[in-house]
Amino acid sequence: MKTYTFVCLAANQVATAVDIQDLDEGAYRRHALSLLRDHGSAQAVEVWRDEAVIDLVERAGAVLGAPAAVSS
Repeated sequence: MKTYTFVCLAANQVATAVDIQDLDEGAYRRHALSLLRDHGSAQAVEVWRDEAVIDLVERAGAVLGAPAAVSS
C-alpha cells in the first residue's frame, strides 16, 4: 500500500477538500473519481504521492457513475 493525497479543486483552482488514503497502487484513480462524485464543486482532483503530483483527474469527460437508462 502507498499513501496518496487527493486535493479536490474548484474551477478557480481553490482546494475544496483534501483526503489522505493508503491504497493499492492501481486504486488511486478510482478513489479520485469517487471524490468527484461526492464533491459537486470539484472540477478536478490532484493526486499526490510524496511531494509530487502524479495525476490530475478531471471531471470533464470522466464517467462518474452508472449511465442513465435510455427510454425509447
